[in-house]
Amino acid sequence: MTCQLQKSTPKHFLHHLEQYCDKTTLHGLRYVGDASLSVGERIFWLVSFCFAIGFAAYYITNIYHKWNSSPVIISFNPFDADLTSIPFPAVTICNMNQAKKSEVLKIKAEGSPLELKLLNDVCNGNEEHIVTQPYNWSTLRNFLIRVGTSCSDMMKVCLWSSQKKECDELFNNDLTDEGLCCSFNRLPPKNIFRNPNDISLLNQTYPDNVYDWNPEKGFTDEDNGDENIVPKRPLGAGSHLGLTVVMDAQIDEYYCSSTSSVGFKIILSNPIETPKMAAFGSLLATGLEVRYSITPSVREASDNLRNIPLKKRQCYFAEERRLQYYRSYTQTNCNLECQSNYTYEMCLCIPYYLPRNKSIKACGKTDTKCVNTAKENLERSYGNGSSCNCLPGCFELVFKENKSYGRLSAAFNNTWINTTAMNESVRDFTKYFTENMAVGHFFFPASKFTKQIKSELYGFTEILSNIGGLLGLCMGFSFLSLMEVIYFLSLRILCKLSRAHRIVKNSVFEEVSSKYPFIK
Repeated sequence: MTCQLQKSTPKHFLHHLEQYCDKTTLHGLRYVGDASLSVGERIFWLVSFCFAIGFAAYYITNIYHKWNSSPVIISFNPFDADLTSIPFPAVTICNMNQAKKSEVLKIKAEGSPLELKLLNDVCNGNEEHIVTQPYNWSTLRNFLIRVGTSCSDMMKVCLWSSQKKECDELFNNDLTDEGLCCSFNRLPPKNIFRNPNDISLLNQTYPDNVYDWNPEKGFTDEDNGDENIVPKRPLGAGSHLGLTVVMDAQIDEYYCSSTSSVGFKIILSNPIETPKMAAFGSLLATGLEVRYSITPSVREASDNLRNIPLKKRQCYFAEERRLQYYRSYTQTNCNLECQSNYTYEMCLCIPYYLPRNKSIKACGKTDTKCVNTAKENLERSYGNGSSCNCLPGCFELVFKENKSYGRLSAAFNNTWINTTAMNESVRDFTKYFTENMAVGHFFFPASKFTKQIKSELYGFTEILSNIGGLLGLCMGFSFLSLMEVIYFLSLRILCKLSRAHRIVKNSVFEEVSSKYPFIK
């Protein structure tokens, strides 16, 4: 850029450019347009100005690339959140016994071929024969309930906030990939699934006051303090304000176990998710007392994150991804639904524990190999479900636990167990307690926790500030500098043309008036 142009350049443009260089507020450029300086001085300032432009352009390009490649930042909320802002985790407990021996003996003695086939399926081949007679979902569900360990059989004592409660009021029978299990603080099926009739209609009881919770919606302050609402909220920190359960494994009833040991599988999840017990449940052997210290991991998103393309922010808001079976989007629910659809494509059936339409065939033992292959293909070949595009939710709630164990003592609290309710054949109840039962305490260690916030790394304000700062540092560029450019390219030219037109018009008028005085 120079203000000394060749002679072929129109003089008016040269003059206009010199005036801009002389009047501009940009640092160094006015020296280029100063005719009183030597050519060498003006070239020096021209080179300096060009160098400043290149320096600013280089760092502005870096800022753009950083914004374009990673426009999202995850930071910690400066203010700690109260426990009452989140629900208590859903606690799912399964007895590792897949079939009660007493029911198995009845089936073997007087059961139908179909019942024997179902028993063979549930116990992974305990029977030598396989009957190919088909069965529907209702038949399979009723059989799993019959041979499984119900909540009334497994849960002996339940305490919520140190107050003894009826276990049937806190826990509901639920079907998982470990068979019949017991769940605490899960939302009713109608709040989890789009069509709950397609899932599992078990004997479940819920209070009238059910809050339609999800991680993005959360709770409202109006419902704070209602202890009967589902999902329940933490009442505070410490085991005395958490959940305590005494579980009975009934070892004498063991016929086939899902693992090589006896006891329970336990998993914590948020109230709208389906737990994957077989793969992620933690083991609890009988004769132990375990304390689960729960730490919530909460991630939220700022509203301006919606303006960032999905490919860059890598998370879904609730309304952006509609699931076929689940009402609310979470990464876990999405992966389960993906596994269900993929298994159906490969095997033409879906395992009973995955979401599905009840008209679709439930996979049996003959389909086990295909089901396992589909699961491995989905998790290995496609990178842990990435083919389903199951990104994390922009609002997420995950519970992490730290466990500590201790062996049950014979000097247990007799007030916990109603010994008269136990089987009359149990003569040494102390021995039975230490061999068949386990005690679990679920609680939060602190009344406050820290949230993570996912937000824009660079918004319009940050981009404007960074670019403006670099331009100001290198050239003294400001908003008024921009207005100068607009002024010299538009308004000043128009004003000069208008002024020149008036001068020409006035001179013509004066010339005509001098020749013809009678014209006014």
